[in-house]
Amino acid sequence: MSRFLRDRKKTLIFAGLMFAQLIILSLQIPLGQEANLFERTTFAVLAPIQRGVQGMMRFGGAVWSRYVILRRVEDRNRRLRDELFHLRQENGLLRRGLERLENRAEADTLLRGLGRAFCLAEVIGLDAANPFKSIIINRGTRDGLRSQMAVVDAYGRLVGRIIEPIGAGEASVQLITDENNAVSVAGLDHPTAGLLVGNSGNGRGWLKNIPASDGTLVEKEPLITTGFDRVYPRGLPVGTIVSIQTDGSLFKKIAVQPAFDIRDLVLVAVLTGESARPGDIR
Repeated sequence: MSRFLRDRKKTLIFAGLMFAQLIILSLQIPLGQEANLFERTTFAVLAPIQRGVQGMMRFGGAVWSRYVILRRVEDRNRRLRDELFHLRQENGLLRRGLERLENRAEADTLLRGLGRAFCLAEVIGLDAANPFKSIIINRGTRDGLRSQMAVVDAYGRLVGRIIEPIGAGEASVQLITDENNAVSVAGLDHPTAGLLVGNSGNGRGWLKNIPASDGTLVEKEPLITTGFDRVYPRGLPVGTIVSIQTDGSLFKKIAVQPAFDIRDLVLVAVLTGESARPGDIR
């Protein structure tokens, strides 16, 4: 190669590339005549590829659009589920609150007939070992409660008495079904008096000290408090005689079903005084 060509190598290559580009551009200029072989070949090769690329782009765009839409729908459904859950929780709380208000209003109306000052309380716990022994209520010393105060249910039926321990906002109630509790009672229709002792094994009680020779008390007879024990006021419903047996001993064996139902023991009233005065009912 001559020295001239070696010195002008880069310039000649650049000029050749520019010439080739001009030829290609000239082939692409629409002149209205029939496409040449190069154009037809290029079109035949590139057109299917272009259609495929466009189809893939359209498919990809559709898939992405559906994905975005589905994500939005899923997010919306999740928000709606969360809102529904919270609404159901609020509805349940409101319903329970309304039920408590209705129960308190009903209990207040019924218990006013006792003619005694009382303090309404909710049951917040049962004896874990034996539910027939004691319960816990949400009232305490700051509400004026003290040991040995009688406790009745929402219908005025005897439940038990306040015992230690007593907190500022909680108190223990010994049920009449506890075997360590005793209540002086008598028949509603017959004045025969005896001592009702609890039976925490089955939630009932035994009426003791009724002579075997006594024929006044009968089955299904209601029992009420006598007030002789100086703990429970006179005249409170206590239970009903369910069976009377004699086994040759000096006293009858009388089984008693308490008047209150522990399954419905949600609201109770603590009798805080001998007689009701304005402001005594809380």
